[in-house]
Amino acid sequence: MSSDSNHMISFEGIHKAFGPKVVLSGVDLAVREGQICFIIGKSGAGKSVLVKHLVGLLRPDAGTIRYRDEDITGYTERQYFALRHRCTYVFQHSTLFDSMTLQENVALPLRKHRGMSLRESADAAMSYLEKVQMQDMARRRPGDVGDGLRKRVAIARALTMQPEVMIFDEPTTGLDPISAVNVDALIKALSDSEGVTSLVVSHDLRSIFGIADRVVMLYEGKVLLDGTPDDFRGSADPIVHQFVNGLPEGPMAL
Repeated sequence: MSSDSNHMISFEGIHKAFGPKVVLSGVDLAVREGQICFIIGKSGAGKSVLVKHLVGLLRPDAGTIRYRDEDITGYTERQYFALRHRCTYVFQHSTLFDSMTLQENVALPLRKHRGMSLRESADAAMSYLEKVQMQDMARRRPGDVGDGLRKRVAIARALTMQPEVMIFDEPTTGLDPISAVNVDALIKALSDSEGVTSLVVSHDLRSIFGIADRVVMLYEGKVLLDGTPDDFRGSADPIVHQFVNGLPEGPMAL
């Protein structure tokens, strides 16, 4: 794949193995600014493995990663630390501090990374909680709210870095349907109002067909199909058909 200055993120020929287990075997993927790009596939397909390469949580065995047309493959840990402010990672589990209020959780990176005072960070944290409709619960602790609300706070905390890219790893897994819809709506709103580019690792068909601009399916270490949700709905590929219809029988071993 040749690099394209219109692409914000490019994975070029990415290979990754863990011992004898090959997970990625030549993945090409380029994401344009402002897109909501879903990366899908069965468990173990390498979805999370791929996106972790963008922020240096994993390093490829071969291949090139570009961010805004700059080769970041050989970045040092210090360079990746700076990049992680521009590309924030929202993990599947919200990883909030139970001993802090929701407001304090959001304020912490504002003090640590942006040098705000206690008062400044508290005020700013409220503005970020407002973005995710959580301002009324600011003084509660994580254990006092449900999984879906904790996910919103984790997103608010990630937003404090004023990121250009947000990586969501299984954002709706384990959530009830209403909470999942609310998280999807939030991801869509961030794209529309903040211009955030989103990489979403998911197997949630409702999310995929609800908010994705683009969907990339990984299968046996490679990209099987890269297209719009309609491309996936209309695909004649038996593996894609089995996945998007949630069928227990088909060529894809579950």
